[in-house]
Amino acid sequence: MACDKILIIDDEAEVRSLVSDVLTDEGYKTEVAADEHEAVSILKTYQPNLIFLDLWIGSDESAGIKILNKIKKLYPDIPVVIISGHGTIDVAVQAIQNGAFDFIEKPFVIDRLLLTCKRALELCQLRTENSALKYDRLDASVFSIGKSKFAQSIRTTIEKIAPSNSRVFILTHTGMGTDALAFEIHKKSKRSNHNFVHINCAADNKEKLKEEIFGTEKIYGGVEKANGGTLFLENVNELSNDCQRLLLQFLQDERYHVGNRTVYSDVRIISSCNKSINELQADPKFSQELFYRLNIVNLDIPSISSRREDILPLVNYYLDNSESFFGIKTKKFTEDALAILQSYNWPGNIHQIKNIVENSLINSAESNVIDKDSLPSELISGTTDKMASLDIANFIVLPLKDAKDRFETDYLLAQIERFSGNISRTANFVGMERSALHRKLKNLGVHFDRKSDKGGK
Repeated sequence: MACDKILIIDDEAEVRSLVSDVLTDEGYKTEVAADEHEAVSILKTYQPNLIFLDLWIGSDESAGIKILNKIKKLYPDIPVVIISGHGTIDVAVQAIQNGAFDFIEKPFVIDRLLLTCKRALELCQLRTENSALKYDRLDASVFSIGKSKFAQSIRTTIEKIAPSNSRVFILTHTGMGTDALAFEIHKKSKRSNHNFVHINCAADNKEKLKEEIFGTEKIYGGVEKANGGTLFLENVNELSNDCQRLLLQFLQDERYHVGNRTVYSDVRIISSCNKSINELQADPKFSQELFYRLNIVNLDIPSISSRREDILPLVNYYLDNSESFFGIKTKKFTEDALAILQSYNWPGNIHQIKNIVENSLINSAESNVIDKDSLPSELISGTTDKMASLDIANFIVLPLKDAKDRFETDYLLAQIERFSGNISRTANFVGMERSALHRKLKNLGVHFDRKSDKGGK
């Protein structure tokens, strides 16, 4: 309770003092505001868990409704309790319809005030837990699963960059779940007690997207909603020229204008795109100045196909945790199924691996293991296409020795790719000594991108 913060908005000093004293005696922390201007100013630096709001402020009996609407657009998860006089009950009911949690009448019954406060704070806590759970389910720990250099270092990288306020630019690929990574950075930052706002910039309706990010004269956008916290702009390279201009203005001047309103916000921006730096720099539609301002800290997430040593660890991760992920009892893949999984290119990356494991478990419902017949057809056709160079039609026109050499070359190249250039693991699988495999490759004239040639499996 001691950590709960409450804002009281009322134009009567006696009411503000009374409510504040009652709540302070119960161990709550309070702030007070006499009007909309003071309330907005306080909300920029002080994000409460609950707001008490008088309906009739000054001479305007609908001022409270106007303030309520602004609060719900800016902070939709903060419950607002309406303070209502006898003459404003109908308006109080309207306020409930507009998103208020409840209303209490003047003069106050202290027990009623405290009970309403307790229930509203319980709602706020539940919403906060559900919001965090939404991102925790995305499971950022999946990025550190595997044997690749990236998997081994990503956790340390996040620990290093999270505490700073520096903007982060993530180069990613389809199906990586980059929003989970962005949330992990936010969660480990000094801004973790404030909002994490995620906006996907690859929207068809560009005008609606502009409002979602920057707001309007009457609507608060993501930049303001994330005040004190983190704004994650996914696919930032898809922003329209107008949005890029506004974002650049905000980064340069720490403010921007929408209509007659000037917007200020203390926000850390994490952005991502699924293009390489070279592609971004060659893209005439994306502002280079904006890119340089966003790209303070660069985080490059390699695709699954470029770190094949992570495929089976990721498969086994989802398989071992199948009951919690899918509600299905775990099984094991057969060796031939594992070979197909290892050889597939995984264009959908992590999301596709998770989906394939779930699909395979369902397809093998009548068996204790998952064999190749339980794998989705896309995997079978993908690996078949990949081995097309071994088609018999390409061999029957060759003398035996040439056909044998070609087969060995194609076969060994496929295995080397399967094990990400690791000669030791390739040699172990094909049943050769490492030195013998080196000689064989040299004799066949095989050249490849050698990522690792260390001992071990």
